[in-house]
Amino acid sequence: MKTDDLIDALAAGLEPARPARPIGRWLVGAAVAAVLAVALLLGVRPDIVQAVQSPTPWLKALYTLSLTAAALALVTAAGRPGVDVRRALLALAIVIGLALLWGAIELLAAPPGERLGDWLGRTWTVCGRNIVMVAAATAPFVLLSARRLAPTRPAACGAALGVVAGGIAATAYGVLHCPEATAAFVATWYTLGVLAAGVIGAVVGRFALRW
Repeated sequence: MKTDDLIDALAAGLEPARPARPIGRWLVGAAVAAVLAVALLLGVRPDIVQAVQSPTPWLKALYTLSLTAAALALVTAAGRPGVDVRRALLALAIVIGLALLWGAIELLAAPPGERLGDWLGRTWTVCGRNIVMVAAATAPFVLLSARRLAPTRPAACGAALGVVAGGIAATAYGVLHCPEATAAFVATWYTLGVLAAGVIGAVVGRFALRW
């Protein structure tokens, strides 16, 4: 058999492989870990039953889950050799930009004497730290979710995985524990906490995702 005929025979019937994506069951595990970390390390807010009946926790969750979804798209792109990540980066930037715009509009609409209080809330000094702490509990599961990927940019992929961990952590933190209700607070301090998790993820990913 000629070489060309052998190649044609081997290639016959082959179908394109499905692109690798983060493994969903590990992301579910990350969500469970975030809930447990908030409950055990920080405590569930005492008025949780009343709180979840208002739209505020769910609006916060909408933002943090949007961050998570955009970061997952970035993980998927950064975890495939040769794939352009600019579209995923743009989506992440748009999510953050819209939150910052919403927060700025809210501050401008507030009376001048209330703006600083709306921005800082009562927990701005601990918000980012708490999100990073909860993200540390979710990070092993998020990292395991990327086992099928083959990143050639481990630091970039690690940063995206860190944002995923931070977004999941911020969602659990915002619904179960944090009493802050203003868009300005969430857009600033939640975002900084999630991005801090991304920075840590970049450092870890540089070594943990090498292959």
